[in-house]
Amino acid sequence: MPPLDGPKDKPKKNREDREVDYLMCSQCGTPCYVFEMEGDRIQEAMCLTCGNDEISLFNIGEGGPDDE
Repeated sequence: MPPLDGPKDKPKKNREDREVDYLMCSQCGTPCYVFEMEGDRIQEAMCLTCGNDEISLFNIGEGGPDDE
C-alpha cells in the first residue's frame, strides 16, 4: 500500500521566488551578470559587451534543467 502523506514531488518555485543567474541583453543577445533585482523586477542592469544599461532592454535568462 502507498504511503498516505501525499506526493513527494519537488515543490515548484514561483517565478519571483527563483534565483536569477543572469539577464539576456535584447540589444546584442549576450548574457549579462551585472544586475540588481528587487523581487521579480529588474532594478539595474549593465551589458559589458555593448554598454546597454536600459532595463527595458533586458530579459530574465532561462534557467538550467532544475527550473521548470
